[in-house]
Amino acid sequence: MSQMEFLRRVPLFADLSLEGLQMLDSQARIRALPADAWLFHQRDRGDACYVVVSGTLRLVLEQGSSEETTLGLLGVGAFFGELSLLEPDGTRAAGAIAVVQSEVLEIPIAAFETLLHTYPAIAYNMLRRVAAHVRRSDERRLEDLRHKNRLLTDAYTALEQAQAEALRRARAARELELGRELQRRLVPTIFPNLHGVVIAAATFPAYEMSGDFYEVRQLSEHMLSIVMADVCDKGAGAALVMAMAKGLLLGMDQRHPLALVERFNQLIRATNLDAAVITMVYSHLDIARRRFTYVRAGHDWPLHYRAKQGRVTMLEGGGMPVGITEEAFFEEMHTDLEPGDALVFYTDGLCDARNFAGDTYGRERLISAVQAYGRLPAHGLADAILGDVRAFQSGTPPIDDLTLLVVKFNPEA
Repeated sequence: MSQMEFLRRVPLFADLSLEGLQMLDSQARIRALPADAWLFHQRDRGDACYVVVSGTLRLVLEQGSSEETTLGLLGVGAFFGELSLLEPDGTRAAGAIAVVQSEVLEIPIAAFETLLHTYPAIAYNMLRRVAAHVRRSDERRLEDLRHKNRLLTDAYTALEQAQAEALRRARAARELELGRELQRRLVPTIFPNLHGVVIAAATFPAYEMSGDFYEVRQLSEHMLSIVMADVCDKGAGAALVMAMAKGLLLGMDQRHPLALVERFNQLIRATNLDAAVITMVYSHLDIARRRFTYVRAGHDWPLHYRAKQGRVTMLEGGGMPVGITEEAFFEEMHTDLEPGDALVFYTDGLCDARNFAGDTYGRERLISAVQAYGRLPAHGLADAILGDVRAFQSGTPPIDDLTLLVVKFNPEA
């Protein structure tokens, strides 16, 4: 196809006379563009307009920046580049790059201006094109502003939510820290100093706070009360129940173990808290009579290391956990102690400690450890048991709170 025939097919030049077409034909020239070649860049000074003869060109805003945008693709017959010839500053509003190997008909500014003066219909058609271009450009800018406004709104909302979450987390962390401090103060670290009895204890929460608790109180010059208990839950909820339960216990008359546990069960039931289910051992240690009297309310069996025989027995006795029913059954039991004997109280987190293979430490390992280290002083025995548990775990995270209390009985010391 000749250049003249091509010009006749461009809609913008449909009303041109033969003389006008011949003028365009004489001044226009074909330019070949390889793929990815720029015809012109945004903000270049414009000195010609163009018609696509073959191939495809892409109009680009903000080339090479994070804001780069494709305005559109131009196919055969598309007329473009005229706006820079009409703008006062004469600069290109966008860049044009060949998508594939292409050809364009380049019309110099002088020929373009001659067309506008000689053929008013072309000027009118050009004005319509400019108006449509401006309208599309305004629509794009408006949509871009709307998009950016949505992004800003979303970012502001996200920032508000992040700030609120940060404040919530800070408050929760502070409340948790206060809870840990309160619980730390509820756990005794100093025990009554009675001749012939040494006590050692340790507790390790599985989470930030624990539902385990213990208490040792002096009732007279030769009598101690010893409590080991475990709320049947974990975390902050169990810690709150623990604090409530311990407060109730401390406020009660230290009567015989059976009477106290029965009354304690009634008080716990009266709270109407579903989470207030507690296993416990409540006991009296009469040093003068060498007698240990206890009630085991659904708790793990305390262990009695008998120094003379060098063996370990479990302290039997039945009973339901506290808080399940007002008609709960409890049984008061007793055992006699000899010099060098030890009592070992613990929560189920000790026997339930696991290793990486999923095996539990178990009561048999605990009995073996107490038998192996039973002749040690109270603190040495407690450290040896905990060391054996840690060696078994080999760094496996705990799944439950772990508490241990050792009472070493030696009235002849």
